[in-house]
Amino acid sequence: MVSIRAGLLAVVLTSSGAVAAPRMALVALGDCKDPDLLRYARQFEERLSERVGPQLLPEEQFQARVGPPPTHALDEARRQVSTAENLFYNDRVADSLALLDQTLAELERLPPGPERAKIFGDAQLIRGMTLSAQRRRDASDDAFRAVLRVDPRHVMSPDAFSPTFRQRFEKLRTELARARKARLSVQSQPAGATVYVDGFALGHSPATLDLVPGTYQVVVGRPDAYSFPHLVQLREDTSLRVDLAFEQTIPPSRAPCLQQPRDGRETPLGNALKLALLLEVDQLVVLRLDRPAAGPSWLSAAVLNAQTAQRTREGGIQLGSGRSGGDDLGELARFVVTGEAGERVVPVNPSTGQASVLALPPPAAVSQPQVISTRTWRTPTGIALTATGAVALGLGVLFQVKANDSASKFNQAYAGGAAPLPSQVGTVDGYRSDAHTQQTLAYVGYAVGAVALGTGLWLWITDGKATGTTVVAGPGSVSVAGRF
Repeated sequence: MVSIRAGLLAVVLTSSGAVAAPRMALVALGDCKDPDLLRYARQFEERLSERVGPQLLPEEQFQARVGPPPTHALDEARRQVSTAENLFYNDRVADSLALLDQTLAELERLPPGPERAKIFGDAQLIRGMTLSAQRRRDASDDAFRAVLRVDPRHVMSPDAFSPTFRQRFEKLRTELARARKARLSVQSQPAGATVYVDGFALGHSPATLDLVPGTYQVVVGRPDAYSFPHLVQLREDTSLRVDLAFEQTIPPSRAPCLQQPRDGRETPLGNALKLALLLEVDQLVVLRLDRPAAGPSWLSAAVLNAQTAQRTREGGIQLGSGRSGGDDLGELARFVVTGEAGERVVPVNPSTGQASVLALPPPAAVSQPQVISTRTWRTPTGIALTATGAVALGLGVLFQVKANDSASKFNQAYAGGAAPLPSQVGTVDGYRSDAHTQQTLAYVGYAVGAVALGTGLWLWITDGKATGTTVVAGPGSVSVAGRF
């Protein structure tokens, strides 16, 4: 009887755990720097959490799986290192060490690159001095090694470090150069991405790096998009493969937000499904804020099924409309959970078109600017003036050549202090008169040509641009905006 009760209790607990386990996650899609998008995502998360409770993946678990966002920027990290250095020289060694450890932990979550690498190097070197002041020689050497193992050519500044520290640093450099190395092979899809180790750029994929054994943070990517940080414990030869199309879905500095691709090579749907698999959830709710060039803004939510790779449902609410109320987000959350669309939610039929409209224009409003070209008298006039200006400039150049030729003949008659014969005086004076007349005609050609050409091009280019329309089609309405 006891075993039966225990078994039933285990089943109940297992079932309860399954019910309470997070099955749904929320992520914003768009510009992850947009404060309005992030604000709506926070508010919608509250409404959604009220309906599904523990079924919604909490933010701390989201960050635990994709990496927590940093709380500082590189500028602040640099200031903290400078503050820690001042604390060290003011005999506040413990405070300096605590601030340096905090800064180094924060640096691991910031984008890699030259600036982060410099801050990392400065922080570790000052940390090495601080640990040495606490008579922790081994830990101090480890701090110096942390710089040399990824930047073996680093040189200590003689203005900031004493000869004793510089000598220790050079000794460690020699030891690391002779130490046993392990090979780290990094491949990425696509290839050619920069490979960062502890924030230092050490090559492009595919890359083969010989490093001393230890633990490294490896990031692969471009200056505007990076993979998730990989913590590699290098003890022997290790291979690392990175799918950039998958891993660049979320910038390391912002979560939970899915950056809208700009190059069009990777669809938001594909990235969203990869993210759902990474988070180990059954459903991913993607929130999107759309601002058409004309017309109202819309907030839409799409539910993606990670198992079937299909969009279950999608709907949107119009923002800033007269009928919108304080419960708009609540109605959208109810639609996401139950599929029931209230009067404020405009549903999108999942069966239409592609597997997901996340790869298409926004579901609530599709804007397509259409410039209506209305050519007027400006076009033929502009073309005529442009041609006239070109001809006038050509004549100006021709008269300029003739004027230079006439002036040259006149100067030759008086070259070397000579003078023309009495019978040639009239001809020589004619050269001077011709040169003067031709130069005047050249100036006139330049002036007329420049004015005609400039005016003609302006009339030609600007004609038909004064009027234009933008057609915005939304649910149950079509609006036209433009200048008439």
